[in-house]
Amino acid sequence: MRVYRDLDEVPHGKRVVAIGTFDGVHIGHQQIIGDAAREAGERGIKSMVITFHPHPLSVIAPDKCPPILTPLNVKTDLIGDLGVDELLIIPFTDEFSQLSPTVFCEMLFTTNVEAVKVIVGDNFRFGHKAAGDVNFLREFGEGLGMEVVAEPLVTAGDKPISSTRIRNLLVEGNVAEVREILSRPPSTHGRVVHGDKRGRTLGVRTANIEACVGCIFPGKGVYLADLFVGKDPYACLVNVGHNPTFCSTDEDHLEKMRIEAHVLDFERNIYGMDVRVDFLERLRDEQKFDNPEELIEQIKSDIAAARRYDGFAVSRK
Repeated sequence: MRVYRDLDEVPHGKRVVAIGTFDGVHIGHQQIIGDAAREAGERGIKSMVITFHPHPLSVIAPDKCPPILTPLNVKTDLIGDLGVDELLIIPFTDEFSQLSPTVFCEMLFTTNVEAVKVIVGDNFRFGHKAAGDVNFLREFGEGLGMEVVAEPLVTAGDKPISSTRIRNLLVEGNVAEVREILSRPPSTHGRVVHGDKRGRTLGVRTANIEACVGCIFPGKGVYLADLFVGKDPYACLVNVGHNPTFCSTDEDHLEKMRIEAHVLDFERNIYGMDVRVDFLERLRDEQKFDNPEELIEQIKSDIAAARRYDGFAVSRK
């Protein structure tokens, strides 16, 4: 897949185009993008996805911008996996946000991007103050001989699938339902950093993962997960929370959430390395124990449960 970061980089040519922010690249997004790829293949022309970076709300209303489900590099890889020929990443600037719906359409479809068909979700909005909608896009397309298809929102459990729904489920720790909506486990990307080294005193070494800024991860709890170092998966237990057993003051609870992974049968030194955590199942709530000994017994029980679990990537090899 070729990636462009400016319209001027795009060579002239007829295309089937899918447009959207596509944060999360969930199954609804996958359907839109996949349909564009299939349609282009049938016509013998290129397929293109047009997306925006950063998230539009981070420019329009920063205080309302949600945490990101998929960093740009991850979103790029996921879109590429769907068989698309080209990806155009539009820099979403304050100037871009001021474009009228007409100028937005003219800029995208009367220049190098010769779209013969555009596929969007039926809630797609664009232009200054989101004044443009699917009907506007369709009317604009008629003048160019450009077909516009608005696909209805995909549902799961009789509820529409959306990036907002996924974020809410993650906050609840419902990674199993998110996994169904994404068609893959929800992931967190980050770097392994030095922590309190308390795990060593408990006889359980942990990797402290500093998540990428602005990205979401599941709510407090203990999870079964795959830790990827490069392309190599390792089975692990992950605690997300504040280490309540060792919090001594209310101020401790105000610290940012921590992600600590205990990797089973693992001796590598991965400090400073970038890793990915795929959350597979929620094992239990984060708990406060009366003393370290009770915590150690619970950790032993958690490790035993992890060893019985057969859903890790290493188990599926």
